[in-house]
Amino acid sequence: MAAGDIHTVPRGDRWANVFEDGDRLIVSAGTKETAARMGRELARLRGVRHIIHEPDERADAAGRARDLVRG
Repeated sequence: MAAGDIHTVPRGDRWANVFEDGDRLIVSAGTKETAARMGRELARLRGVRHIIHEPDERADAAGRARDLVRG
């Protein structure tokens, strides 16, 4: 994970946006779609990438390409 990137990850029955270290929670949401929308906006504001992970920990390649933010 690159420094400063925002990752949307599953956390139990919710979805969370975390910084690259995976430990620092930014915000959580009840659905993947809501969390992804918030993560995309946070990444845009910070000028970093937004990466969506699937429950099995694979990065969603289509989401990563779609959510790439150029700073």
